[in-house]
Amino acid sequence: METTEVKDSRQLVGFPVKLGRSPGFTLTGFTKFVTSGGEQYGLVRADGRWEILRQVGGTIYGAASSDKDCPKDHYRYTLAVQTPAGEFSNVCRPEDLFTLQVRESEWLVFQLEHFVRQYGQLWQADPYALVHKLGWSFNSRVGLHLDVYVPSFVSDDDAMEFWMPVVKPRN
Repeated sequence: METTEVKDSRQLVGFPVKLGRSPGFTLTGFTKFVTSGGEQYGLVRADGRWEILRQVGGTIYGAASSDKDCPKDHYRYTLAVQTPAGEFSNVCRPEDLFTLQVRESEWLVFQLEHFVRQYGQLWQADPYALVHKLGWSFNSRVGLHLDVYVPSFVSDDDAMEFWMPVVKPRN
């Protein structure tokens, strides 16, 4: 996705932010109902599924979403790649995979230079409030946000991105 810098974003919200538009896309990977995405992140990093995702698709997306199957006080956290399920045939069983459709949207891309130090800071600042400070609203039609781990992300000390789907608010 091509992006442009959001002017004065670091001063306004404490993070460099870019704006981009992405067509809809499909994510395929491993999902779990959680109270914290960190639970699924830790499991997938520890049990070898992270390496499967890297091997199959490169950039890994952590999608936090809600659907009718979610238990109370939980959400679905899916670690996935933009790769068709068939590409996984030699590395895992199809029944272990979950596919999620991400709708077309404009996205604010928060750039975190150090995952461990800054991810908690982002959530303490409330990314939904930060979106408003930048003059946008959460795009509830998309209904999820994405943690994006590019191929150079190998350690929790590395940089990553947090994508929030947005729309310009109506006046």
